This record gives sequence, structure tokens and C-alpha cells, in this order.
Amino acid sequence: MLGRIGIVGAGSMGGTLGAYLTRAGHDVTLIDAWPTHVDTMRRDGLTLTAVNETFTVPVNALNISDVSGLAEPFDVVFLSVKSYDTVWSTHLIAPHLKPNGCMLPVMNALNDETVARIVGYPRTVGCVTSISAGLYEPGKVSRTDPVGSHAYSVGELHGQITPRVRAVVEALQVIGPSVATSNIWGARWAKLVWNAMGNALYGALGAGPEELDEPETQQVLRIQVMAGCEAVRVALARGIALESIRGIAPEDFANAHCEADLTVLTERMHALATARLNPPEGAARVGVPARPSLLQDVLKGRRTEVDYLNGRIVAEGEQLGVETPVNRAIADLMRAVERGEIPPGRANLAHLQTASLP
Repeated sequence: MLGRIGIVGAGSMGGTLGAYLTRAGHDVTLIDAWPTHVDTMRRDGLTLTAVNETFTVPVNALNISDVSGLAEPFDVVFLSVKSYDTVWSTHLIAPHLKPNGCMLPVMNALNDETVARIVGYPRTVGCVTSISAGLYEPGKVSRTDPVGSHAYSVGELHGQITPRVRAVVEALQVIGPSVATSNIWGARWAKLVWNAMGNALYGALGAGPEELDEPETQQVLRIQVMAGCEAVRVALARGIALESIRGIAPEDFANAHCEADLTVLTERMHALATARLNPPEGAARVGVPARPSLLQDVLKGRRTEVDYLNGRIVAEGEQLGVETPVNRAIADLMRAVERGEIPPGRANLAHLQTASLP
């Protein structure tokens, strides 16, 4: 057991963590800023629906206003908030983390060092997730990734495999296959590349991959490939030993300069996307399509993380002299949608036609 576990941000990802770890017998406290969600969990428990099961567990749920009253500190804290909430939420929970405890940012983008500067590098452990989930009703989490797919990669920021990393990995096996890694930065950047390829793009379209027709899918896949090529080149220029992008070698993206290369990558992406779609019976059980987190924010009318995803790729590219026109176009389009200047919708594909690889 990991001791006392705190999960700050009990939304789709944090709620999924909390449901499985609680069911496995861990001492878990869920902390969230949505009062109705917290009240529902307190009254009815937390319900998780996946492609193979539905279960409800009673949970210890707190509102963020309750944190100051915590009597016992946590051994492990999973931070699962939006990137723009990283600083304040880390400061909120830091006084309640044991001196020899650790905090794991289980979130998008590159927030590990932000957390480490607040709680200390020795108390920060990287954790990259590959699961897909959504929260559309208080107290109810929907997990949409296929059963048995990779769940988490956990690693120290300095690269050593330590006993605490092994302990976290062992605990996370109840959610899905998880691994200890000596290259957490390569895994983190690979997740950033993947997010830059599709998260904001689907947000601007107002639809997930399961909701597009075949011609739209082909257009989207081509744009994703071009965005991925740029993001990989930025990572490699930064000196990152990049992990594979959902099974595709980063060099395949970095070296794609001609039409034939892009076509091959687009076909591979199409095969990958098809393989990850839930079977009809699984989709019916979950009740919602698989939607990237940024699209979920658009549908809920919330602020998005585009500045921490495609915006971060663009900013890094500017520093390193790597051109990123496709990521810039995606970021600009998503910001326009977020400001309410244009609505999300398939018609926004036309706004991206002028973006091309350098």
C-alpha cells in the first residue's frame, strides 16, 4: 500500500484514479473544486463506467475549502488538474504532504518542474497517463480506452528507478498495465506531442474522432501528422530522448519531409486510430464517445489548455529556431474559438488548409 493518498482534481483522470485505487483498498481522499461533484460523491459514492464494467465505490471526498482542516498529511499526492491550475493547487496541498512524501503530476503538458519548484525536486515524481476518460455528470466518470491498453509510465525526474516508483507502479496495475521508466522526460514529451496532434484540433472542430465522417477523418489525420512532425522536431532540438508516439518512432515524424512520407504516416495514424476505437458493445456500455480533454472543455464552456499544448510547442520552436506553422495555426484557431469569435465546428478545417510543413 502507498499509505495515505490524496488526489487533487477528481475530474475524469483524477476520478478514474480514485475509483480504482479506492476499490483496491487504498486510503484515498479525493479533493475537487466542483461542489456538486463533491456532494454527489459523498452521498452516492463515485461511479466509474468502463468498456468492460460499471462499479460504484464509497469515497472520502473533500471540497478545496476543506483542505485547511486536514489533520493527517499524505504520503502520496496525485495532482490531476488543468495546467493553468498547477501553481495554486500545488501550493494548496503542499503543506499537507509529508516531508518524505511525493507528489505526482498526472496531467497534460510539462508541469513537473513547476510542481518541483514548489514542493522540491526530491518530492516530485513524474507520471504520464495514456488512459482516456470523461466526466459529464457529478459523481460519474466514464473511461473509454480499450481494456488492457497501457495506463501509466512513472519515473523519477533524475532517471533512477527507485523503490517508491516501483511501489506506485505496482499500485497502478489495478487501473491498467503500468511501467517504471528511467526516461520520464521522453515519455512526458511524447505525451505532449500526442496532445498537440489532436487535443486542440478536436476542440476547434467540436467533435471527437468517433464523430467525424471518413473524408473529415482523412483531413484531420493529415493535419495531425504535420503537427506531430513539428512537435517531434522541437523535442529533438531540445535534446529530449523522445519515446515512441503511440508506437510510432519519433524519427519517422522528424524525417517526414515529402508527400510520400506524410501519406505513409497518415495511413499508420489511421490504423492506430481504428485500433483504439471501442467495440460497439463497449461504446454502448460507456454511453459517451471518446473525447480528448480539450474538446470536453469546449463542450463545457471552460477555459482550455491550448497555450500549454500547441502554444508550448510554438514557443519552444521559436526559442530553438524550429518552424511550427501547423501548431501555430491550430493554436490560433483554438484561441479564436475560446474567445467566442468563431464557433467550434467541422467548417474550421478550412482555416487550417493554408498551414503546411516548412
